[in-house]
Amino acid sequence: MFVRRRLFSFFPVMLGLFAVGVLAQELVLVPPSTHPTCANPPMDQCAFYANCLESRYQCGPDGYPIGYGQHYCQKFSDNRGMFDAQGQQWMINTMHCLQLALVGDAIDATPPASDCRALRDHAFASHAGCYISNGFCTLGVQVWTTVLEIVDIKTLFSSWGAFKSMIQTVGECAELYAYMVEKELF
Repeated sequence: MFVRRRLFSFFPVMLGLFAVGVLAQELVLVPPSTHPTCANPPMDQCAFYANCLESRYQCGPDGYPIGYGQHYCQKFSDNRGMFDAQGQQWMINTMHCLQLALVGDAIDATPPASDCRALRDHAFASHAGCYISNGFCTLGVQVWTTVLEIVDIKTLFSSWGAFKSMIQTVGECAELYAYMVEKELF
């Protein structure tokens, strides 16, 4: 009887400790990455997503760092031969821009994303700006078609972030072309 009472009093204590441990795990962000390339990702490389973001946020294989950032960085790198020289330069510069936009999240600059969802939202918010600032609108239809072929049109409609980035990019290009027509630069 004494053993049974002790055993039953032991379970609530262990359950309580387990619950506190689980809650604490969810509230604690893994410390910022100390990998040397996190503060300054090298050009034309994709390791930033795994070494700097996934190691910190642990979003899993479907989270932004691995499931989107690294996946498409690698996919573009693997298909660089589909681009002409100008398209390849755009690709390299854009990949670097997208990584630089997330450096603060990797090294704990103020404020880092609070969780995987916030990281994904912050990442997608940088996409259109990086595409545009690196000259996407001036690349021509052949490069645009190649980008769509690599990304796959279904991907652009699979998440709000990707869709929103596409709409912002198209809108920025339309504004540029309207300006060029107005100023008779064509």
